Amino acid sequence: MKIKIQRIKTISLLLVVVLFSGSNGFALTHNDIEKNKTLESAVLENEVLKVSVDVKSGCFTVIEKKSGQVWGSDPWENAAGLLTISDTKGKKQTVNLSKSKKIEVTRLNEYTVSIKFINPIMGDGSEAKGIIIVSEIRLDKNAPKLDVQVVEHSAGNYSLFDLRYPSRQFSLKTDEDKGAAVIPQKQGVICPSYIFPMNGGRFCKWDDATYNNKSVGALPLFNNGTGMSMPWWGTYNEKSAVVGVVDESARPEMMYNINNNGQYLFNSKGEMSTFQRIVFLDPVWKLDSEKGKMEISYHFIPGGDYVDMAKIYKKEAVKRGYFVTLNDKAKRNPNVNKLPGAIYMGVYGGYPHYVNMPGMAFTFDELKEMIRVTHDELKVENAFFHAWGTFSNFVPHDWPISTELGGTEKLKAAVDLAKKFGYLYSSYHAYSPMLENDPDFTTDLMQRDEEGKLMNTGSRWARVDPKFQLGLAQENLEKEIAALGLEADITDITFAAYREDGKEGRLALAKYIDSLNLVNGTEHGQQQWIPYFDMFEGMTYLEDHPLSQISHRAPLFSLVFHDAIATFGKIQDPDNEITINGDFRKKALRSMLFGRGTTIFFAPYEFNGMRPMIKMANELVSPVHRETFFSELKSHEYLSADFKVQRSKFSSGTEVIANLGPVAQKIEGGVSIPGYGYRITMKDGKVKSGHFEVGLSVD
Repeated sequence: MKIKIQRIKTISLLLVVVLFSGSNGFALTHNDIEKNKTLESAVLENEVLKVSVDVKSGCFTVIEKKSGQVWGSDPWENAAGLLTISDTKGKKQTVNLSKSKKIEVTRLNEYTVSIKFINPIMGDGSEAKGIIIVSEIRLDKNAPKLDVQVVEHSAGNYSLFDLRYPSRQFSLKTDEDKGAAVIPQKQGVICPSYIFPMNGGRFCKWDDATYNNKSVGALPLFNNGTGMSMPWWGTYNEKSAVVGVVDESARPEMMYNINNNGQYLFNSKGEMSTFQRIVFLDPVWKLDSEKGKMEISYHFIPGGDYVDMAKIYKKEAVKRGYFVTLNDKAKRNPNVNKLPGAIYMGVYGGYPHYVNMPGMAFTFDELKEMIRVTHDELKVENAFFHAWGTFSNFVPHDWPISTELGGTEKLKAAVDLAKKFGYLYSSYHAYSPMLENDPDFTTDLMQRDEEGKLMNTGSRWARVDPKFQLGLAQENLEKEIAALGLEADITDITFAAYREDGKEGRLALAKYIDSLNLVNGTEHGQQQWIPYFDMFEGMTYLEDHPLSQISHRAPLFSLVFHDAIATFGKIQDPDNEITINGDFRKKALRSMLFGRGTTIFFAPYEFNGMRPMIKMANELVSPVHRETFFSELKSHEYLSADFKVQRSKFSSGTEVIANLGPVAQKIEGGVSIPGYGYRITMKDGKVKSGHFEVGLSVD
């Protein structure tokens, strides 16, 4: 690896600069350029990458040599970074670091360049004196990898807030670059940078969204809702891909701009944007929180795409200790072998919202009959029954078993029947809620701040202080296991996010549940909880989530973690309900493509209406899920221009092709995949094909 300094004048003048630089490297400032016009850029280079740092602006460009792709800096404002500050009067503004009064580029060693931005220029032309941002750019000696880190920041008399650095780097030009932004929002999405065929009504919404605020925003890491489930993102075109993996300790957000022309930057001035529509994804470092390592590592992949990005992160997930295979979990607990092919059956009796809710509550005899019908009449081989409403107390006190619904003896009879059929069973458990409608409501367990004020008062599902949750589980869970002979546990809510605040209490609860050697499941789930759980319920997309109008669902989470954690649909988005994610047809087809299990969630009075979908899921989805459960999802691709026809390949040798649209389309070899149809090649080479039909019965 070598570092070069581009020159205009003589070698002798360059040597003078080096001799007077001292032992810590040589500094190249904007003032140096103006005085002697000698140095323009610092160049870091290895066999696969060439990185040029512009001394005037502090921006950098990367050439990925194999493909010849040039990944440039900010095409709008030539901003190396964008920093939000406020003065002593609290007035906020965003400054362009490349317009700092002074910029120093210093060689630290043969692999590293330091960039110091001193006194950014504010909107009125004055200097923000005392503000200093120092970054380092480090090129790997051999690999196509570039680390970018914010190593120091000083505020002077100002307050520092968000720092987008690097800003608008590795962007795509809309309709010129044929590629996509790749974002691991929940299971994952890709946002194409070009126009493609689609339904006319959808196109209207899609195109309009790129000109308004639906195509601009920021996503947090590891939250319970619309954020990112993994700490990476990237862009790719037809030549190359670049993926940035962040050090999650700093908890940066990711700003997205999807095919937007930046009109939002001009609205306050009453002007029209002069910028081209582009796609970019920026790390947003929170300088006011002072936590973690503010570093993003960029990996460059010639000819790569979203699958290659996911596989790069999979290696990182293993390094970070989040990857424990399902095979290893099954060796420790053979009951994990009951999950492959299982239909996740949520029976909702109004709990935990209410106890014995009229019209919703089920008796344990009724629960037992549902289990019998599922096995004997619907011929379901594998199922996981999750009963919501078996206790006489509200959460978080999951005990005692309700006598009004039949008592311990009758619930055990239902559990015993499930075990006889090889099914798994868990009652609903949660240790974080505290509901106002609970007759025994108390604030004693709620989290408080340093001044003793109640926290999370407006969040009824996350009020209990995490430090108390382990004790609540220990108080009752083992009694229930002993009484019913449980082999599985579902614990809701607590592990839906991964928050720094209270994480010690949540980790203690996860370790305790794991120590009971049950088949463990939880809501949503995050990568940090994978070592402690066997299944996640809900790696899906919420209604009207950000990017919903301008993205395609992609199995990014499964490409990384499919062979480490089983995933099923969410109870608010079960396969039997029509939601933003489609109807049963689409969800069944997507489940096979993504390697996900079926979720059927219903109130007891709905059970008979669920029968046709349970039968279809058992016949179509379960065999694929059973065969691919322990396998890696090796690849996924969109085979049609409208992204409807997709193909997934698993390490088991199983291949799934599915058409999520209503129009038949041909793939390679002239094979036609009918609307809402599939073509599955099982690992033994047998091919299954078919399609869903919509019919009408007239009385």
